[in-house]
Amino acid sequence: SSESQDYVVDAVLRKGFKVTEKDKHGASVLHYAAGTRSVKLLKLLLKRCGDASVNEEDNFGSTPLHYAAFSNRTKTTQLLLEMGCKKDKKDHKGRTAADLAQMMGYGDIVQLL
Repeated sequence: SSESQDYVVDAVLRKGFKVTEKDKHGASVLHYAAGTRSVKLLKLLLKRCGDASVNEEDNFGSTPLHYAAFSNRTKTTQLLLEMGCKKDKKDHKGRTAADLAQMMGYGDIVQLL
């Protein structure tokens, strides 16, 4: 359930896990959450991370919006846009989130972007 998911996230954060911590690819938990269906989890993380984190890039220049668009996540894409994610940011291959969605054939995401 989403309540148990919130509890787990809160518990992990209370234990000192930093939501801004990155993996070997430079991706934070926010990047990965953007690629899931959990809008509630993404909102919780955004509240913890702060507004600046919505445009944070991984080692490949991808933002959380790139992850959401590539994963065909309409609701998380919408939320990231509402939170100020810049849709014109390009990854290191010169692709925007809309370019990725177009490449994958995700018309609903392309329309949002």
